[in-house]
Amino acid sequence: MMEICNINDIKKISYDTAITVGMFDGVHVGHRHMVRHLAARAVERGLKPVVVTFRNHPRSVLKAGEGVSLLTTFEERMELLESNGVEKVVTMDFDSETARLSACEFASQVLVEKLNMKLLLLGYDNKFGSRANDDFGMLPALGATTGFEIIHDEPVLVDGVDVSSTKIRKALADGNIEKANRMLGIPYRLCGEVVHGRHVGTALGFPTANVDVAGAGKVLPAEGVYALRALVGGDSFAAVGNLGGQPTFGQEIPTLEVNLVGFDGDLYGRVLAVDFLSRLRDIRRFGSCDELVAQIGRDKEECLEKFKVYR
Repeated sequence: MMEICNINDIKKISYDTAITVGMFDGVHVGHRHMVRHLAARAVERGLKPVVVTFRNHPRSVLKAGEGVSLLTTFEERMELLESNGVEKVVTMDFDSETARLSACEFASQVLVEKLNMKLLLLGYDNKFGSRANDDFGMLPALGATTGFEIIHDEPVLVDGVDVSSTKIRKALADGNIEKANRMLGIPYRLCGEVVHGRHVGTALGFPTANVDVAGAGKVLPAEGVYALRALVGGDSFAAVGNLGGQPTFGQEIPTLEVNLVGFDGDLYGRVLAVDFLSRLRDIRRFGSCDELVAQIGRDKEECLEKFKVYR
């Protein structure tokens, strides 16, 4: 089981470590390459690999008031890091005091003094420390005097482009689910409690679960109709999801309405996880309920084809 501890609970660890630092939002294919690289170099040098990450995104402090939507919750990040072989995670709360630390101060006061760092793995575009006191370029000199080595990871390319959390957020905002999923390495997931809606789908013969995803603090893909994989207990179901308004019925407030193909049961009050597989089409207004029902039938057929690939 992966060990998770907070930096404030550590006085000084007794063993030598290999460390990488980052937010690891999404734990995408680039992050996965990085933690594998860290583990391999740690074994070569007889060190223990440690991932240092922040509980909150630095932008929540550096650009307070703007709001930060993430690809993964803290709990999801921890689960994904563990599933990718990470042995130990040290968490930090990013606050105004942390923001004032220069790169060398952070490395010296936190990574060396508390975590006994002997190796620092930096991502190809990784940088940390206060921009107002930017001494990141002095890290090699600090390493030479305090006894840690610096190595660099290489970029991981998907579709010829280096992967980053920012690019994944952009792909989701554009509704390009397939691209986002290729960069993540897994389908993008949203979770939320199933709440009562207006029961329009039930009246049309397509009962839907109204999933509350607004409070998760996660990136919402572009509005549209999606092929999903819905997870209920230990089972998965193909599902059609409508993310956005319902213009045919004059409903403009964005919601996620999910029709689980072949599921018969009560989901109210339960937390439903849905994986986004593909964007099927735009949301549009239909001239009649019959037109809408016919289109939903076509959506379900297309969804089932997409689902076969991920089942």
